[in-house]
Amino acid sequence: MDRPADLLLRVADRSSRWPLSHWYWGDAIMVDGLLAAGAFVPSASRRAVELLLGWLERVAPGHQDALGPGASIASLVGGGAVPDRGVDRFLGAVEALPLLFDDVPALEPHLPQFRFGLCIDAVYHLPPALAAIGRLRSDERMVARAGRLALQMLAPLRCPGGFAHWYDVGEDRNNQVPWTRGVGWALLGVLDTTALTGDQHVTAELVDVAAELWAALRDGAGPSGWGPVLGRPDLPQENSVAAFVVAAAHHPVSVVPAEGPLYQLALERLLSGIDGQGVFRGVSADVLPRWDPGTYERFQAEPSPWGQGVALRALAALAGDAWAPGLPLPAAP
Repeated sequence: MDRPADLLLRVADRSSRWPLSHWYWGDAIMVDGLLAAGAFVPSASRRAVELLLGWLERVAPGHQDALGPGASIASLVGGGAVPDRGVDRFLGAVEALPLLFDDVPALEPHLPQFRFGLCIDAVYHLPPALAAIGRLRSDERMVARAGRLALQMLAPLRCPGGFAHWYDVGEDRNNQVPWTRGVGWALLGVLDTTALTGDQHVTAELVDVAAELWAALRDGAGPSGWGPVLGRPDLPQENSVAAFVVAAAHHPVSVVPAEGPLYQLALERLLSGIDGQGVFRGVSADVLPRWDPGTYERFQAEPSPWGQGVALRALAALAGDAWAPGLPLPAAP
């Protein structure tokens, strides 16, 4: 099996070829991953900057800007690589969103089938971004708001076996499917938010909910790893969950042990899932919210920005870069 450093170089090279700019669910983590890899592969961070500058210069503003890599934009603005209007554009899109409940916005109000719902993926997208922008602009109220937002998002998503993929305001219920990859998204998003909130009063609660998310992943694993639904070891394996676990285990504020049989299983699935082209295989394709639990039990696997991005974050963390989007840019060791 290849060394993690060799895999990092290969995955970073392959990921740099994706033409991102009109942001979609999962795109942000590829930019985050490229920046994390930049401490060891400088061309990766240059590519992340190129993508963001292209977005600013060539893409018309729209609802999709709220799904952009807000925390990484804040890191790059803070380092002078991206102009401050990158933060203005991202934040303007977020502030224009209608609220579902409390401080939680509808991320796709322009799409009828999604305008009244909350996806668990949003825990990775929004709270760390707002916390990072708050830090950048010395706005303590925004930092505290980010911590509360993560907790507000997760509250209606709790379900037997973990956290559900989808909550619908019209139904006032979630779909009761503990979607494994979604719990990985939320775990890494809560850890990122915790690293950015500092001594804000919500930090202890964030640590507690991160531990709860990790417990759901731990208890829902099977002997070969994780399927698409927690607690269903009979289903096909979903490799991206292993990458979320490895990235979380080496996070600056981790609640996940970087040792033991389950960690070793996650590490093996991460490393063995990367092919000779640098594509992280065995990652589920786009998963849309559904009320029928059976629709989650089988999935199509394909190369994706979210698969590449979480693999990059995990491999960079293994290489010794304990960085989270929104923090100052990682430096070469």
